Amino acid sequence: MEITEEKMNILIESQQGELDGVETYLRMAEAVSNQTDAETFKRLAADEGRHASVFKKYTNKVLSPNTKQANMVVILYRLLGKRIMYPLIAKGEYSAIAGYEKIIDEFPEVESVKNDEKRHGDTVKSLLDNGEYNDKPLLPIIAALIFVCILIRKLMK
Repeated sequence: MEITEEKMNILIESQQGELDGVETYLRMAEAVSNQTDAETFKRLAADEGRHASVFKKYTNKVLSPNTKQANMVVILYRLLGKRIMYPLIAKGEYSAIAGYEKIIDEFPEVESVKNDEKRHGDTVKSLLDNGEYNDKPLLPIIAALIFVCILIRKLMK
């Protein structure tokens, strides 16, 4: 099968996105504070690895994960916490669906990847329902410190 340049670019971007997802989920598994979330992120990382291999069959390219995304997600998780970051992670999974729908006709195996992305988004969102909020976001602490510094500065004038 002849793959157009446009479709090849979509396939390569998809493969890269899945590899980045592997790295992100593995880093999140290390960063989270409860076992349920950690195990879930490890399972999602394994799924993302399988997805990357689906795209690799078409691209025949060996790609490496972009660690910048994984680092940024973990930093934001530490700053903002679970309640803010998990819906954003889920949104990322859902947004991949539209891109995959564009190529399913030519690459039917991508349909299972698309379906998994929906399941991944739902899975990450469901982690909010498990009631385990033992993360300690830093943003409220940073905001409080800034407020105290401003208050002290005003009092010192």
